[in-house]
Amino acid sequence: MYSLRRTLAVRFSLTIFVALLFIALWAYLGAQRVLRRELDRSLAAAAQLQSAALAAGLPIAVHTEPARMDEFIDMVNRFVAVRNAETTVVASNTYLAFDLPLDEASFERALTGEQVWTTQNWGRNRVRSFYGPAPAENRTDEAVVQVSASLRPLAAASREVLFLLLGTVLLGTVATALGAGWLAGSSVAPVEEITQQAEGIQAGPVDQRITAHADVDEFAGLVKVLNGMLQRLDRAFESQRRMIADAGHDLRTPLTAMRGQLEVALRGERHPDAYRSTLNSVLEEVDHLISISDSLVLLARLDAGELALDRVDTDVAAIVDGATGHARARADGREIRFTGPTSDATAAVDAQMLSVVINQLLDNCIKHTPPDTRVQATVTADATDVTVTVEDDGPGLPAEVLPHLFEHFYRSDAARSRTGAAGLGLTVAAAIVDAHGGTIEAAGSALGGLRVTLRLPRTTPAA
Repeated sequence: MYSLRRTLAVRFSLTIFVALLFIALWAYLGAQRVLRRELDRSLAAAAQLQSAALAAGLPIAVHTEPARMDEFIDMVNRFVAVRNAETTVVASNTYLAFDLPLDEASFERALTGEQVWTTQNWGRNRVRSFYGPAPAENRTDEAVVQVSASLRPLAAASREVLFLLLGTVLLGTVATALGAGWLAGSSVAPVEEITQQAEGIQAGPVDQRITAHADVDEFAGLVKVLNGMLQRLDRAFESQRRMIADAGHDLRTPLTAMRGQLEVALRGERHPDAYRSTLNSVLEEVDHLISISDSLVLLARLDAGELALDRVDTDVAAIVDGATGHARARADGREIRFTGPTSDATAAVDAQMLSVVINQLLDNCIKHTPPDTRVQATVTADATDVTVTVEDDGPGLPAEVLPHLFEHFYRSDAARSRTGAAGLGLTVAAAIVDAHGGTIEAAGSALGGLRVTLRLPRTTPAA
């Protein structure tokens, strides 16, 4: 794991260092070119002055001091030598110039009237020399004017420029590193503050939200995502809390009934028929507990996405018709009707899971309506969806209950006084329909009771 602040500072500093280094190198090479060009111009200017003096018949000014090479280079650094056609030096500004190296090719070109610059070694020095023709009106022994200068001062000036540029690069890099450290710190400081606020949120539905830098464009999205996650966690925690409380309530009811019946049966000797009746009652409560357990397992697998649906093209109307036929056997005086579609109602569904949904909707109507209630199941189809509607003419539910009807363990207060479902049936039905990519909703029925409508797509949604 590495520090984002340090990484940003180091990378930015290295980027500036490399950029400054290239700029310094470019400036150094440019300075060298400028210095060399100026030296060549000064050599040519000095040669022109000497030529003008020769044309006027004046002798070359002689420097008697300083006599030492190093001192002469430091103080004058202009060696003038006038050569005849045989390359012999016939005049110079210092006796040191008699030993100037001669570039014969440049000399020959100067004899033809060209101006030539060349660089040569002269002992421990490198010199830059200019060759130019002597004035035409001169004596025949003055053919070429050679003006030379040591490159040592130029090299010293180049080194000084290089050191100054490198110092600028180093100082610029240090200043950049300090600025980058401050900039990186200020950039990640909001993240640290957001992290601190997130760490301060305790487990449980505390309704706390992150407010740090929520008004900054660059961090508003992050804060919004985190607050959305906290909101979903709050809802999940509340749903879990309600599920545990309601599951405990619904599991306790059959267990309490079983305990009471067994205690009564054990108080004294009873007729075998009485024991048989008690055992049948206990068996019903056991079936109830198994139903609750199976619903919990199925719901958990659906919520976790562990239940793979086996979706094939199936006639939905046939499934609903079969489910209504089975429901009539347990209708207990209720009228169960089925109305089929006028066109093909084939859809890509898991037939077994869809049967669970339809059976649950019909059971919900049977268990929560009076015996003389009419229950209507209808299937319709269009080009994209198959719609199944289950409705009754029973007492229905209040409008404020309908939006929560498919939540885990949700039941209205009136429903809690009734025996039957543990609040999981419609939740399981909604989860199965959602896994199919469909929708389910509850509303008031035109018959006067509750109407549940589910829509299933004809084809499997693309992954």
